[in-house]
Amino acid sequence: MRAPLHSRAISGKQFYASCPDSTVEAAREFSQAVDIPSFIMLIPYAPDVLVLPIVTYWDGTPCANPRLHGVVTLGAEAEGLGITASLPHQECPCIPATPPYTRVANLWEYDAVECFVAGVESYLEVELGAGGHFLVLDFTAPRVRRNAYEAFVPRLSFAPCLEGKPAWRSSILIPWSMVPVPVQSVNAYVISRHHYLCYHPLPGPKPDFHQPERFPSVRLAGRA
Repeated sequence: MRAPLHSRAISGKQFYASCPDSTVEAAREFSQAVDIPSFIMLIPYAPDVLVLPIVTYWDGTPCANPRLHGVVTLGAEAEGLGITASLPHQECPCIPATPPYTRVANLWEYDAVECFVAGVESYLEVELGAGGHFLVLDFTAPRVRRNAYEAFVPRLSFAPCLEGKPAWRSSILIPWSMVPVPVQSVNAYVISRHHYLCYHPLPGPKPDFHQPERFPSVRLAGRA
């Protein structure tokens, strides 16, 4: 049985240079040494990033299929919080029939990587899809939606699985006005058809990603 993976704040350039397709192997390599205590993670200033490998099912059961292993990285920028997600290409990809770089209201029904960022009174759900789509939602309590950001047009980049690359990668910038500061905790997930993976496993009889009180603690570099 493999040792559990840990998150680590590292150089974004170093991470992507070691594995340009952002697969979990790079995260595994960099997670062997942890810069800060495991009970309090740090989201550093870009180009450094916090790496969250997603390699277990939602309940903590190890996932033996590396094609379901995803990665999320987070880094603080001057204009907002940068979030990058990556997932290997699936044999039968599930992608919305809409143009890339557009908002899809039900993106969780397709191949997607999610990042939840929680503050004191609210939390943000950020979804990045295998087809270059996105969705950002704001909640005041579990599944109590406050803002769907339907008019939000983010700074978004997307690199599909082309020319033999094994994984797609998508990056989004969330303006500070939308980030629930002070940031207190974070979690990340992979959804691919009927498979549900978590960075930090959550309890329950079925997958329920909306448990912000159980997310691992995190702090934002340079912010209260």
